[in-house]
Amino acid sequence: MQDLEVKDIAIKYIREHNTMSLATCADNIPWAASVFYASSGFQLYFISNPSVCLHCKNISKNPRVAITINEDYRLKGFEDWRKIKGIQMDAMAYVIEDREELRKALQVYIAKYPFTSLFLKKAFGFKYFTLKERLLLLFGFGKKFSASTENRFYKVVPNSVWLVDNSRSFERRIQVPF
Repeated sequence: MQDLEVKDIAIKYIREHNTMSLATCADNIPWAASVFYASSGFQLYFISNPSVCLHCKNISKNPRVAITINEDYRLKGFEDWRKIKGIQMDAMAYVIEDREELRKALQVYIAKYPFTSLFLKKAFGFKYFTLKERLLLLFGFGKKFSASTENRFYKVVPNSVWLVDNSRSFERRIQVPF
């Protein structure tokens, strides 16, 4: 398989899925959490609360993380193992502090999950609302969702990316150039 083809397959897979398993470790406490994410190429963005989530506390002490993105397969027959596909990533994660970077994360996240726009713009202190969002605010929609000011956007930047595709090979993963 050519490098460009592997890269395109991996980006498409990342773009078409919604949750990732995020593995962290700090103070000899390993932890894994499933989180929704949005992506820009191989960079992943997720939202979490650093004051209550162990994965956030671990990231603050040790930013190195491992990521998997995959389906929840149901194996019913011997050949079903060939269905397994996914992404594995060794990466660094950090809280986004820069306002411009936060704006980009917000755009990427809202593009993937448009229904979150009002909640996220309120939670992260953005004052610009579309006409539709202003109408929702006017009719009290914003009152139904409490936008926690404790939530933070996190960015995951890969060190290495691997494509798993058991239809091609059961025992070998493919390193993805990026």
